[in-house]
Amino acid sequence: MSETSLIGHIRGWRGPDAATLDEFVEKAGNEAFSRLCDAARSSPEQFDAGVLAWLEERAEKAPWAAVCCFLHVANKDWRRRRELNEAARRVIARFGGQGLGAAGYHLHECHVAMDDEWLAAARAWFDADPEGAWGILEAAAMYEPEFVLPAHVDWFEARRATMPRDYAVVMLSLARHWPDRRDEYLGRLLRAFPEAPGPSIEGTAHAGRDEPEVLTPAVAAAVLAHFDANREKAWEYFDGAVRAAPGLFDDALLDALDRNAGQDAGSLFSILRRAMDAFPDRASALMDRTVALLRRHPGKGIDAVRYAFQGDDIRLIRADLVQAVCAGFAANAYPAYDFLRRCVDERPELVGVPEVEAAIANIPHATNYAFGFFNHLLKLRPEFTRECTLAVFECLAQEPAHRAHVRTEEITAIVAISEAAHVRTGLENALREPPRVGSRLARALMAIMFRQKLRARRAVLLEALRDAATVVLWRKIPPAEPGGKEDSEKFSPVWEFLRFIIENSGDDAISTAAGEKFLEGAWQLGFLTHTSAEYNDFLRKLDVAYPPPHPFPPVAAFLEADVELANLFRLVLELSRRLDMQPRLAPLDRFASRLQDAEIELRGIEDALLKAEPGRREKLLERQKTLNRQVATWLNPLYAKAFADPAAEAKLPEAARDLLRREKKDLAKHLRDSLRAEAIRIAVAAVERTKMDLYQNRMRELFGEEVPITRVEPKILPSFLWFQAIQGMPNNRKYLKRLIEDRIHGRPHDWMRTEPKALEWAEKVRQGQPGIRLENWRAPFSQDIQYRPKDAAADKKRRIKADLAQARKLLEKAGAEGLASESYEDLLSKLRELQAGGEEQGGTGDGSAPPPRPSKPADPELLREVEMNLERVRFAEQTPESDYEGRLTLSVETDPFEVLFMGEYGFASCLSLRGSNAWSAVSNAIDVDKSIVWAKEPGGNVVGRRLLALTPAGILTYRTYTNRHSLGLDRAFAEFVEAYAAHVGATLARGGHPGALLSDRWYDDGAV
Repeated sequence: MSETSLIGHIRGWRGPDAATLDEFVEKAGNEAFSRLCDAARSSPEQFDAGVLAWLEERAEKAPWAAVCCFLHVANKDWRRRRELNEAARRVIARFGGQGLGAAGYHLHECHVAMDDEWLAAARAWFDADPEGAWGILEAAAMYEPEFVLPAHVDWFEARRATMPRDYAVVMLSLARHWPDRRDEYLGRLLRAFPEAPGPSIEGTAHAGRDEPEVLTPAVAAAVLAHFDANREKAWEYFDGAVRAAPGLFDDALLDALDRNAGQDAGSLFSILRRAMDAFPDRASALMDRTVALLRRHPGKGIDAVRYAFQGDDIRLIRADLVQAVCAGFAANAYPAYDFLRRCVDERPELVGVPEVEAAIANIPHATNYAFGFFNHLLKLRPEFTRECTLAVFECLAQEPAHRAHVRTEEITAIVAISEAAHVRTGLENALREPPRVGSRLARALMAIMFRQKLRARRAVLLEALRDAATVVLWRKIPPAEPGGKEDSEKFSPVWEFLRFIIENSGDDAISTAAGEKFLEGAWQLGFLTHTSAEYNDFLRKLDVAYPPPHPFPPVAAFLEADVELANLFRLVLELSRRLDMQPRLAPLDRFASRLQDAEIELRGIEDALLKAEPGRREKLLERQKTLNRQVATWLNPLYAKAFADPAAEAKLPEAARDLLRREKKDLAKHLRDSLRAEAIRIAVAAVERTKMDLYQNRMRELFGEEVPITRVEPKILPSFLWFQAIQGMPNNRKYLKRLIEDRIHGRPHDWMRTEPKALEWAEKVRQGQPGIRLENWRAPFSQDIQYRPKDAAADKKRRIKADLAQARKLLEKAGAEGLASESYEDLLSKLRELQAGGEEQGGTGDGSAPPPRPSKPADPELLREVEMNLERVRFAEQTPESDYEGRLTLSVETDPFEVLFMGEYGFASCLSLRGSNAWSAVSNAIDVDKSIVWAKEPGGNVVGRRLLALTPAGILTYRTYTNRHSLGLDRAFAEFVEAYAAHVGATLARGGHPGALLSDRWYDDGAV
C-alpha cells in the first residue's frame, strides 16, 4: 500500500505528522476521515488499491467516510466503478445500514457512478436510514431515471410519509423525464400534498419551480392552496415559475398571490416585474398592481423598485409609481433616495415639487443619502436651488458629532450654492426669504447664511460655520448609577451650542442674532488663543450635555418632576459656574417672594383708597379682594404642601386647587422661557467677554502696558487675528503693531514711506520712472464701469487656465514628477499622491507597480496652496455663468487695515486667515510698493480684487480674484490699471519680482 503521497496531500500545513494512515487517524481522529473525503473528491488518483482496501478494513470507525470515498473515486474512475460501488454496499451491509446516509447524500454529486443495485440497497436498508434511502431514490430520479422502475416507485409510495419533501422531488423529477407517465406522477404528488403541505411545497420549489414541463396549473393551485404551510418556499416556487412558465400568471393567480402578500411581499414585486417583460400588452395593468402593492407594503416595495427598472427599463416607470415611493418614503429611505436620483438623471419629468418636498421631509431617515441626492439635484435642476439649499442645511443640521467629515462636505456644497446664488441675483433674493418648510435649525442656518446682504459678512459666517462643524472633542459620560462605569464620546462644542441657541430661542420667530454673534465670536477665539489646548478648554465649558445634579430651591422643589425643565435648570447653573456669570432667574425669585410682594401691594392699595375716585376705587377694591384671597391661600400650610403632594391637593377647596394648578403651570412656563434665554445670554456674553479679554491680553502683550479697549476702534480689532500667522516674522510683527498704535493714537502711517528701505525704493522708482507722482500711488482713485456679462465665459476660462498652470508649477516645485498634463484630474491626483507621501504604498490592484514615492516629504505650505488653486478651479467649473449686469466701482484701497482682508470675501485665497500664506496679507498691508484694487457692487459688496506692485520698471499687475461667482473682471481691471498708471505717471511692466520691502518676506503670486 502506497500511503506516503496521500498522507502528504491530506496533511497539508495543518498536520499532524504521521508515517502511516493508521498513525494519522490515531492523531487526527474523525478529522482524518473528513480530510480523506475531501481528498477523494479533489484528487481521486491518490486512492490506489492499497488505500481503498485500508478504507474498507477500517470502515468500522467511520462507515460514512468509506462510502463517501468509494463513491467519489468511482465518480472519476469508470474502470473501477463497479468494484467501488460493491465495496460501498458491502460497508453498508456490514454495519447494518450505516453509511446509507452518505450514499444518499453523495450520489447526487456522484450520480454517474450509480448502477441498478443502489435502489435495491436503499430498499434493503431503508429502516436503518430512511433519509439516506430516499436520497438514493431522489438522486436516481433527478439524474439517472432509467434506474427507477415502476416497482421501485410503488414500493417507496407506501413509505412517502417518512420523507414527504423527497417524495415531491422524486415525483416531479420522474414526471419531467417520462412524459408518457407525467400525469400519473403529478397525480400522485397532488394526492399526497394535503398529507404534508409544508415539505411538499419545499420539494416542489426545489424540483419544479423552473421546469416548464411540470409547471402546471394544478401544481400551482396546490402550492397556492397550502401557501401558509411554507410561505418562504411558496414564494420561491412562484418566483421561479414566472420565469419558466409566465403563462400561468393570469389575473386570477395574481389576485390570489396579492391576497397572500404580507411581510414577505417582496417576492410578489419581482413576480409582477417579470410578468411585465413577458407580457408587454399587460404592462399597464401590472404596473397598476405594483403601485397598489407598494402603497400597502412600502418597505419591501421601495427596495424592489430600486432594482427593478435598470437601464432602458426605466422607461416603464410612471408618475404614480414615483408618487407611491414618496408616500412610503419613511419606510425605506435609503433606496427611496437612490430611486429618485435615478429618476432625476433619466426621467426628470417625474420629479417635481411634491417629490422634492417628500425627499426633504424624510431627511432624518437617511441624512447622508439625502445629502448626496440634494447635492446631485442641485447641479441638474437649478429651479430647485432654494429647496435644495434648505435640504442641505437640514442634512447639515442633523449630522452626528462623529461625522464631522460629512459636515465639512456638506458645507462645501453650501458654498457652491452660495456662489450660484451670488451669480443669479434673483435667486439670491429668493434665498433670503423665510422658507416654508424645514426644521427650526435648518431654517435658522439658512437665514444666517443668506439673509446677509454683505457678502464679506457672509464669508466670515461661512468660515465660522465651517470651523464650528469640524471642531470635535471628547467628553466624559457620567455613569448611569453610582459606582457605575464612566464612558466617553465625541462632541462638537460650538456646533452643539449653536443648535442649542437656535432651538431654544423664542417660540414666535427664529432670531439668528444671538447665533451669529456666538458663532463669529467662537471662531475668533480660535485665532486669539495662544494654543489649541487653551481654545479647547474654553470650548469644553460650552458643553450642554450631562450637567451635574442641582436641586431647585425648596419653594420650587416640586419642579423636579419635570425632567426637561430640571435638566435645563441644572444646565444654566452649570454654565454660569463654568463661565463665571451670575444667573438671572427672575421667575423663581418672583415666585418665592409673591407673598411679600402681595402684602406690599395691599398696603399700597390701602393708601390709594383714601384718595381714589369712585371708578378707580371699585377696581382697587376688586384687586384688594383678590390679593386677600391669594394671601390667605398662601398662608395655609396645606397649600404649600400640595405643590408636591397630590393627597394634600385633594383636600384643598376648589378655588385653591385652581390657583395651585395655575401657579404651577405659569411658573413652569415662565421659568422654562427664562432658562432658555439665560443659557443663551450666559454663553454669548461669555464668548464676547472672553473674546474682548483676549483682545485686551493681546494688546497688553503687544504694547507692554494696559491700553483700554474702549480706546481701540472696533474695526481694527480683527487685525490681532493675524498675529498668529506672523509668528517668527519680526518685521511683520513690528509694523503691524505700529499700524495698530497709529490708529489708537490717531496718527497717520507716514513711516510706511519714510523708513530707509521705503525711501530707497522711492528713489529707484523715480530713476526708473521719470515723472512719477508717488503721492498718487496708494492714494484714493476710483472709476465706475458698466458691467456686461458677455466676457464672463472667456474670463472664466482664462482664470481656470491660470490656476491650473500655477498649480502645476507649484506641484513641480514640491517634487512632483511625470505630470502629463495640466488637467484638473491629473493635478488633483498628483496632489493626493504628494499629500500621502509618508504613507506606505502597496500595489494598484491591477498588477502594476505603485506610483513612485517622493524622495522627501513635500512642503505642506506648497501643497495647501495647490489645494487652494484647485478649489478655485472646481468652484469656477461648477458655477454657472454670471447674469449680473450693472454698475461696478473699481477703487484703490488706502487703508492698510482693509488690505489685511484681501484674502477674505470668499476668494478661496491662500492669503485668507485659514490659508497657508495669511502672513503675506500683512506684508501687503505694510509694504507701500504694493496696492490693492477692489471691484465693488453699488451696495459695497466686494466682488473682485487685484494686487498691483510699483517697481522701477513700472507697475506689475497680478491676476484677478473674484469671489467665485463667474464675473468676468479681467478686462475691467486691465482698463482700470491703465487709467491708474496714467494717474500715477508710471508705465505698465511685464514680469519682475518686487519682493519684500519693510516686511520679512512676500508671497509672489506671479505677475501677468
